[in-house]
This record gives sequence, structure tokens and C-alpha cells, in this order.
Amino acid sequence: MVLLRPDFPVSDVEQLELGYGFALPRVLARLVGKRVDQAQFSAVEAYSVCLLVSAMHYIFLARLITPFVRPGWPLALLLLLLPIATWIYFLFLYYAISLVLRVFRKFELFGSLPNNRFQSVIITGLTTLVALLFLRVEAFWLKSLGGFWLGLLLLNLLAIAVEKRADAN
Repeated sequence: MVLLRPDFPVSDVEQLELGYGFALPRVLARLVGKRVDQAQFSAVEAYSVCLLVSAMHYIFLARLITPFVRPGWPLALLLLLLPIATWIYFLFLYYAISLVLRVFRKFELFGSLPNNRFQSVIITGLTTLVALLFLRVEAFWLKSLGGFWLGLLLLNLLAIAVEKRADAN
């Protein structure tokens, strides 16, 4: 999860130009006629996607655990402590991903792929799996949340293809 501030002052630069981290906002800005810069970190995008991913995993874990907890104060306590558990879950996940990367690098696989790209692919894949599981649930709002994630993912992948095509021309 990216929690860095992209407009941190840099020496010899009066104003740091903010760009877009995801392809979809870049393509939309290009369509409106704005100058488009690609940024590694964009605060609004990073925080909103981080919040969406965390919320989806929180809801998934809550739905997984709550059938085993009695209603009332134990359930309320669980739901209050679950954000901390979700945060710990992501810490373990990032640690596991780093171990997998270490093994891959030892066998000279994915040597040129940066760590954050590999982590993004894994987290996106897991979140997409959660979204697909949400589509199978009877609750409309969970189906909508899963569909929203899959729609954003599809639009971003299409925007990547549009950018690659535009850059090739």
C-alpha cells in the first residue's frame, strides 16, 4: 500500500509536477486536452485505490469470520479489531511476496521487474479474486462492489493498451 506524499519538496525544483500513476486517469486527461505526466506516485489515486483494496479485503475477511462469532458485543469487538487484523494480513502478504521475489531472483527469474510492480500484480490478482467471489454472493451491494473493481480493472487495462498504441504512433 502506497502511503507516500508525491509532492514532497525536492531541491532545485520549485514545484513538483504531479502526474497520474494509473493509465485510466492519464487517458481521460489526454482526452480532455490536459498535459499528461506519468508519475510513480499520485496521492489521490494511491489513497483511493489503497482504501478500495483494503475495504474489499476487510469485507472479505469479515464475511469469512463472522459466521463463527456470536452476535452482540463479541461480533462488534471483532469488527472493530478487524481493520488491525487486515493491516497485519497485508504485512504478512507483503513479506511473503518479498520472500517469493527473493527466491525468483536467486534463480534469476524476473530480474528486471521492480519489486513494487510484482507486488502490485499479486495484490491486484488477489483483489480480483475477492471481487470474483463477491460476484457469487447474493447481496446486491457486494455484487456491485465486485463489479466495480472488475470494471475499473478492465478500464485501466484498456487504457494501458490505448497508451501503448498512442506511444507507438
